Amino acid sequence: MAGGRESRRSMSGYAVAAHAQGAAAGDARMERYHEYVGRHRAERRVWPGAAFIVEALLLLVFLTGSLAVLMELNAAADAAGRKSADLMDAIVLASNAAEEFAADPVAFQEAYEADPTGDRWVSQPLDSIASGEEALVLSCEFSNEERGAGTLRNLSLQIWKERILTDEDQAAAEGIIMNGPDGVCFQRWETEPVYTLETTAYVPAAREGVATRG
Repeated sequence: MAGGRESRRSMSGYAVAAHAQGAAAGDARMERYHEYVGRHRAERRVWPGAAFIVEALLLLVFLTGSLAVLMELNAAADAAGRKSADLMDAIVLASNAAEEFAADPVAFQEAYEADPTGDRWVSQPLDSIASGEEALVLSCEFSNEERGAGTLRNLSLQIWKERILTDEDQAAAEGIIMNGPDGVCFQRWETEPVYTLETTAYVPAAREGVATRG
């Protein structure tokens, strides 16, 4: 009897211990589960914010690149517009000079050589140009060919875009000495003219003589 009671008591204690051990293991598993769930939820709370930051940065990079491209296109369009406007003005200036040369080559050459920086050779009056601004300036080269009873006068017209200084103080500040009698300094930065035109005019010998005596 005593042995039976002891055996039942041992089995009961073993069952209680096993139950306690199982409960502890279950509690540990539940604790790990709750820890996993909590960590997963925390990660889910953090990730949308991180995704928003990444998307915002990508959008910022895209917008910056787009603005840079647009600014470059606008600058190119503005430069092309200015170049086109300069070309049209240069054509007008050269055409007017060519017509004047064709009407009287001798008088035209004499006028140019007497005052090569006059208003008539610039795209706008000099007194209307702010010192330091650019304007189109006519440059002429003359050559003559004797042709029997007359002279073939050749004119090479070039229209240049030049910076014009009319303020002596500004010129002095830039280290430029304006020695010209008209108080105007022309600065040429371009390596090629805006427009070029070649023209000729035949002047009979009789007319040359009249022009020379006049």
